[in-house]
Amino acid sequence: MSKLRLTLPASMLVTFVLGSVHAFSVFIVPLETRLQLPRSEISLIYSFALVALTLAVLLGYRIYGRLPSWLLVLLTCLLAAAGLLLASFATSWWMLFAGYSLAFGFSNGIGYGYCLQLVGRVMPEIRGFAMGAVTASYAVGSIVFAQVFAWRIAVESMQSALLTIAACLVACGLLAAAMLHSDGASYGQPQANGSQPGGMIDRTRVSQFWLAYMTAVFAGLMAIGHAAGIALSKDASIALATLAAITIGVGSALGGFVAGWLVDRWPVRRLLVGLPLIAAVALLLIGIVEDAGVVVALLSLVGFSYGSIIAVYPVAIAGCFGERGPQAYGQVFTAWGFAGLVAPWSAGLIYDLRAGYELAMLIAATIAVLSALSAAFFRFEHVAEGRAD
Repeated sequence: MSKLRLTLPASMLVTFVLGSVHAFSVFIVPLETRLQLPRSEISLIYSFALVALTLAVLLGYRIYGRLPSWLLVLLTCLLAAAGLLLASFATSWWMLFAGYSLAFGFSNGIGYGYCLQLVGRVMPEIRGFAMGAVTASYAVGSIVFAQVFAWRIAVESMQSALLTIAACLVACGLLAAAMLHSDGASYGQPQANGSQPGGMIDRTRVSQFWLAYMTAVFAGLMAIGHAAGIALSKDASIALATLAAITIGVGSALGGFVAGWLVDRWPVRRLLVGLPLIAAVALLLIGIVEDAGVVVALLSLVGFSYGSIIAVYPVAIAGCFGERGPQAYGQVFTAWGFAGLVAPWSAGLIYDLRAGYELAMLIAATIAVLSALSAAFFRFEHVAEGRAD
């Protein structure tokens, strides 16, 4: 077992505080009031933050090994905090875009991608559990900070909420940097020009992973983005609809921990095929069932599947691509960015046209089945210890 006892909790701490980016919906109404802008323009701030995050994960492998782990984590958190500080004083859309979308979004992707790859490299004996824990902490952060932001906005102001998370980023960054420095955790040195040994990356295999991953997370992101609305469409109370948004996040966090533990013990193909099928069944039932309480329970199952999927795929990619895993994961992760932009929007469009989510859930279930079929044909010759088949 690895003797790096503090590296995993340090990485989880970083992704926990960075997960606050996904609590942006709490800011929509206050920002509308402050900047006097329509909701569509305010929503673009979050969309562009996801784009910046995706680009950071795509390109991050080029810089991961160029700085000591503790310094890279500290600088990432400080940049994120600076972006939120700028956003807190924003008097225009462009200031908000520069602070939240660009600075916070890009540093978010660097921090998340780096911590995920770091624990996978330095803890190969428990790679699945470690990477699953990092992704789960990211989901937990979105849940916790949504409550923190709502509280700070209610008792003081939106600016106070943004300054609170900026302060948390500085504090957590300093603590995580100290933990990593104490452990002496090292990512390793990149090859010249950011390349990895072993020749050209297998583009066909990357494309296969991209399709399977995109179709897997598409279903989850569609449900997550409209959880409260789906519950309300089943005549749920406001309290139950709010609970739906919370439970789907809790399910996602739980899925990350559970799948991370399972992937070290079960064949990875079994998980890549089975998890989307679980989501497909839950989505089909959501479209049929009229009881709001049952729908909320089913949404938590969709969240569990989504959280499990985003924990398992980095492990599968690391096993298939070896030293080129971080580069391959960055390319495959663009599928998440694509799905994050298209899935929630398409569900909203379908709701506007049909006055319900039944068709959206059917489409999401079909796409999830496509993911399972795609994963069933993966080749896993390079996965260690025979856990592929």
